[in-house]
Amino acid sequence: MADFPQLLDEALSDPERADYASLRDAYAESHAYLPFGRDQNAIEDLHRRMAAELWDEALDLLEALIDDDPLSIPLRFAYAHILEALDDEMEASAQRTFGNGLMRAILSSGDGRSPDGAIQVLDSREMYLALEMMGLRAVTTRLSHDGTEWIERVEVKGKGEERTMYFNVSRPQGWLAKVEQTEEVEKDDPSGELDD
Repeated sequence: MADFPQLLDEALSDPERADYASLRDAYAESHAYLPFGRDQNAIEDLHRRMAAELWDEALDLLEALIDDDPLSIPLRFAYAHILEALDDEMEASAQRTFGNGLMRAILSSGDGRSPDGAIQVLDSREMYLALEMMGLRAVTTRLSHDGTEWIERVEVKGKGEERTMYFNVSRPQGWLAKVEQTEEVEKDDPSGELDD
């Protein structure tokens, strides 16, 4: 598999032809992958700057945020909005295409109607964004593990119906397990002497 920075550069250079599923896979396997712990205060600050039409300040903050969260769909759409306000229509269109490509990759990863057809997500934000795109909202969620996969069962409402949707959250849960395992090792061996 090609490395994530290379695939990201290629996708940003030609967002119309990018393989977003491969890009997402490479991201989840990279050191850049961070499914938890985003700076919500910085996101709120970005929204304030955009609402006040402080476009240059918003762009500076957004570029810092997107460096740390390169596959964030909401950030890509915010980027497009800011670029439009700054009259950079071509780059705004590229960012919108990139965001749409990521969303299509998520929605085409499964139909969400069963655990076997669970939609693959890299973090909970993607799960809620996918539901929003389908006109649904989560009522309750329940996480389960079958020994192989982590599945989030979500009871949803929308479009005059109630149903159950399934999301595969194995990647973020696997990341969390690795972090917890590392913390346990560091707690048991703070000197690092057991690393032999």
